[in-house]
Amino acid sequence: MVKIFFRRYVASQPLGINIPDPPPREYLPNGEPKTYRLNQRYYNHKYDWERWTLRPAGVFHTYVYGEFAKDHKPLLAWLLQYPIPLAFIPYFLFAFGLSFAFHHISYLGIKPKRFTVEWVEANKERERAENTNPITRYLDRRRKERGPHWILEDFLPSHPCYLHMSKYHHDTELLRKMEEEAAEKEAESEEQEEEEEDITESEDDDN
Repeated sequence: MVKIFFRRYVASQPLGINIPDPPPREYLPNGEPKTYRLNQRYYNHKYDWERWTLRPAGVFHTYVYGEFAKDHKPLLAWLLQYPIPLAFIPYFLFAFGLSFAFHHISYLGIKPKRFTVEWVEANKERERAENTNPITRYLDRRRKERGPHWILEDFLPSHPCYLHMSKYHHDTELLRKMEEEAAEKEAESEEQEEEEEDITESEDDDN
C-alpha cells in the first residue's frame, strides 16, 4: 500500500526512487498490437534496453516516461545500458582526457622565456632582494620583532596554473647551462682534491 501511494502521489522525489512498472500493452479491436507513427530518429542496433520513470506533471498529476535504447546512437546506447553513476565514469575520463590533450597541444613549438618555473623563482628572489613586494618587505623588516613566522610566498602555488605546469614549462637552456656549470664546479673540486692529495703524499714521502 505504501509503495503504491509513493508511486502515485509522491512524484517530486528523485527519479531513481520512483521506478514504476511498464505501461500495459495496447491492442486493436481485432487483437493486433496497436502501433503509433514514430516521428523521431530511430537507430537500428543490437541494444534493446528500456528504462521507465514516473515524472511529475504540474502539482497533482504524473506521467510515465520511457527511454529506449533505439533512441540513442550505438555507442551511447552501449554506455547507457549500465547505471548512470557507472556510465558517468568513462564519460568523465574521456572528457577530461580530451580537454587535457587540447590544453597541452599549445605547449608544442617555441616556448617563451617568461613565465617558466625558473622565471617565477627568479622573480620571487628579485622582488625579495629589491623589496618591490610590500607584503614581503613588511614581513621581512619585522621578522625579529614579530617572532618566528612562515613566509607564505614559499609555500603557496607559484602560478595560477600550477596543476598543469609540467616539464614543458621549464627553461631548458637555463637548466642545461646550470648543469654544465655544476659539472665544471665538480670537476674543479675533484682536481683540487687530487692536487691536495698529491701534495700530502709528496710531503709524507719527504718526511
